[in-house]
Amino acid sequence: MINSLLEVITGRDDLERVAYKENLQLLNAYLKKRPVFVPQRPKRLLDPNTMTSEQLVENLTLDMEELSNADFEPWILEVNGKLRLPVFSSQKRMKAFSARISTEMNRVFGLGCVAVLLREITGKVSVDYVDLNPCNTKSWEIGVKSLA
Repeated sequence: MINSLLEVITGRDDLERVAYKENLQLLNAYLKKRPVFVPQRPKRLLDPNTMTSEQLVENLTLDMEELSNADFEPWILEVNGKLRLPVFSSQKRMKAFSARISTEMNRVFGLGCVAVLLREITGKVSVDYVDLNPCNTKSWEIGVKSLA
């Protein structure tokens, strides 16, 4: 209840309020107990200009069904030669990212996610950076140490 009220007042959720303190130790400690939302790699990137709205809805529905039955594969982006894992403090932040990426690429896609502790996902993927709330007004880049 207090977190919801603080979010309404500040515009920041609990994880963002910790991240805004710019204290890496505090953020790392918080991320050990607070799940983040990790987007699932879309099945297809659809061109909305080549389909009717009915076809688009049908294809997105099929993709979402496939995603819900498939093994989870995080959506890792390559930017300037670096592998980046976008993660989000809320589904609301993830939807904003999805809308922006969709507009930039002029493609639409079904997007699923999992809520997981960050260390559980970074231990299973090879990435250079985790981007917390990319495409938000303020975002954070977290370097990932290689285990190799």
